[in-house]
Amino acid sequence: MHRLCQEFRFFADIGVLYQVRFREPLWTRHPNYEYDGWDALAIFLEGYAFARQGTRPDFAHAASDAVAEARKNGVSITNRQAAQLVWERFARLLGSEGLNHANNPLCPKGTKYKRKTGWTETYQQSALEFLSELPKEGEPPNIILYATTKLQGGKTSEFYDSLCGAAGINGIGSKIASFFLRDVATRYDIHPSKDRHLLQPIDIWVRRITEQLLQEHQPQGGAEFLDRWLVQVSTHCSVNPEAVNQGIWYFGSQIAGSGYRTFKALKDLKYAKSLLDEHIEILHQAGSKGTANSPS
Repeated sequence: MHRLCQEFRFFADIGVLYQVRFREPLWTRHPNYEYDGWDALAIFLEGYAFARQGTRPDFAHAASDAVAEARKNGVSITNRQAAQLVWERFARLLGSEGLNHANNPLCPKGTKYKRKTGWTETYQQSALEFLSELPKEGEPPNIILYATTKLQGGKTSEFYDSLCGAAGINGIGSKIASFFLRDVATRYDIHPSKDRHLLQPIDIWVRRITEQLLQEHQPQGGAEFLDRWLVQVSTHCSVNPEAVNQGIWYFGSQIAGSGYRTFKALKDLKYAKSLLDEHIEILHQAGSKGTANSPS
């Protein structure tokens, strides 16, 4: 367990790199997210809602622009027509091509679209329709404030289900819901007392690394779910499980860059640290060059 704790602390430290390089730039682009529901929605759409494998990167950017235009035009986020207006603008920005209605979080409920087998319609609500219902619960139409309220109130599973349950947002599955919750929790330094495993998105890198660690340290049984095991071990090692999750993803995708290097690093922590040092040096050099070339 001592070595496993060393590895978890290593990944938790790397989680800071994820926060600085990925989470903070996204959230800083929409700085009024605590006061403006449109900014909060832009963060959700641009950084999380379209983060499915195979999704065109255009979608997140077009969604952010469509939201920005609605706010600029003075559209209220709770306006009954807002969902349709934003959807139509989003579609125009992308030339109405390949919109993937069935899994698009901006596509309003009941939107008709054609499939190979004929015409059908979406049966889940869009993100804007979801927000328009929040004032009925006494909540502001702000997806970030709503998430923090639920996390701080010990109602993590309630928020999770509201996003990806049967009555949730179109196209939002368990991984995206956990991805968003994880980053909200680390941004506000919230440590849920229960259902914390729901803040553990299991993508390909987290799965690969966690399964390898589990095989090495608990080969005779292991945990039923990787997300619960991550929380269990993090708690035992007194590290933040959400930071561990962020660090695992960052190490695999940004530092190691391949399964071969990743598994080699898991067997040799000294080698893993050398990869980290090399990565930080590259970032430092890139930052120094950027400063040197910036206009005075």
